[in-house]
Amino acid sequence: MLLGYLLKLLTRAFPKAAAVSAKTSHLLTGSGTAELTTTAENTQTSVLTTVEEKFVINVSMLQDELQNFVSGTSDVQGAALVSPDGLALASVLPGGMDEERTSAMSASMLSLGERIGRELARGNVERIVVEGEKGYGVLVACGTDAVLLVLASAEVKQGLLFLEIKRAVSRISPLLA
Repeated sequence: MLLGYLLKLLTRAFPKAAAVSAKTSHLLTGSGTAELTTTAENTQTSVLTTVEEKFVINVSMLQDELQNFVSGTSDVQGAALVSPDGLALASVLPGGMDEERTSAMSASMLSLGERIGRELARGNVERIVVEGEKGYGVLVACGTDAVLLVLASAEVKQGLLFLEIKRAVSRISPLLA
């Protein structure tokens, strides 16, 4: 999904450059010249560099947003933004939690929850809540490109938590577009 996200950024930010690059690469499969090769490589390099810069900025902004959410919301112990494929995009997790494992489980849980919602004819799933003796794990979709996992203590007021999660999603979603 990370690659898909990069490609989406690439095609949105530089549709003409991407088209030129694709046309040039098709021309190169035949006889090709050094001039066309250089042009194609320069176009691809400049587009990829710009996409990488935007991606680094967005990841940094996502990380900052999650950090602000966790530190600014009482009883929230951690959060992770995960791709639907289970890759961590950004996270602020408590010590000792494996980011990769947590990310993979989060994506799997949301996918399974959505299937259950369809099978039981409950419509679109708004959130999945796992309640344990030590607190809550709340999963919500953050657009079509990400899942937000929030870890909260057992003392949290659920209504306030859900409100804060909704606000966080509204701030994070535009960063994913």
